[in-house]
Amino acid sequence: MSLKTEKDKVKQLQDKCQSVLNALLRDEDNKYCVDCDSKGPRWASWNIGVFLCIRCAGIHRNLGVHISKVKSVNLDAWTPEQVVSLQQMGNSRARAVYEANLPDNFRRPQNDTNLETFIRAKYEHKKYIAREWVPPPLPKVNWEKEIDEEIEKQKRKKKTTLEKRPLANVEVPQLPKPTNPSPKPSRSVSNTPETKEKQKQNTNSSSKDLLVVEQDPIKKPDVVDKAKSEEESFFNQTLPAEKEKVKLDK
Repeated sequence: MSLKTEKDKVKQLQDKCQSVLNALLRDEDNKYCVDCDSKGPRWASWNIGVFLCIRCAGIHRNLGVHISKVKSVNLDAWTPEQVVSLQQMGNSRARAVYEANLPDNFRRPQNDTNLETFIRAKYEHKKYIAREWVPPPLPKVNWEKEIDEEIEKQKRKKKTTLEKRPLANVEVPQLPKPTNPSPKPSRSVSNTPETKEKQKQNTNSSSKDLLVVEQDPIKKPDVVDKAKSEEESFFNQTLPAEKEKVKLDK
C-alpha cells in the first residue's frame, strides 16, 4: 500500500470517528455532562462510555487511567473501538448503571471539592452502582475493511469519470483590436485585353489634347495683320500744306 493511500485511509478513519461522535453528542442525554449536568460537554471517558464537561474531565484524569480514560472529542485522535464503546453506553445508560442506588433527594454538587468527592464515590468506590451489572468486553470492530472498500470504490468512480470526460476545447486567446484601422490595400487592375484597350484610348486622347493646346496661338493671324496695317498707315501719312494748316488752326 502506498504512503498516499495509507494517509487517505487514516484520514477517512478519523473522519468517520468524528462523524459518529458528533452524532452521539446530538442525543438529548449526551448534551449535558453526566456528572454535573453542565451543558455542552466536549470531553469523554471512553472506557466508562460517558460525555463530560472540561471541569469533570479534569477530575476524571485525577482518578487515573485505570479508572477513567479521558479524551477530547475534537482535539484527540480516536480509534473505532473507543467510539463504539461510547455508542454502547452513553450518558443515559451510564446513569442507570452508576447511579442506580443514588438517594432520591440527592442534589448534584457544584463546587469543585464536593464534585470530586461525588465522582470518586461514583466511579472509584462504585458506591451507587447497580449490583447486577457486569461490564461488557471491549467491542471488536473492523472499520478498516469498510474504509478500504470505500477507497477502492472512489478510485473506480474517479477512473470511470476520467474515461468518460470529453477533451476540453482549447480556447485560443484573441488578440486585441487595433485602435487605428489599417489602410485598405488598393485594388490591382487586372491586365485583361479590354483594360489594355481602354488605357490605350485614354493615352491617345490625352496626346491629342496636348497637341491642340500647343498649336493654339495666343492671337489669330488675321487680327495681327490688321493691327499691323493700321499702324503703318498712321506713321506713313503726309503732313498738311500751310493753307490747310491755317484752316485747321482756325
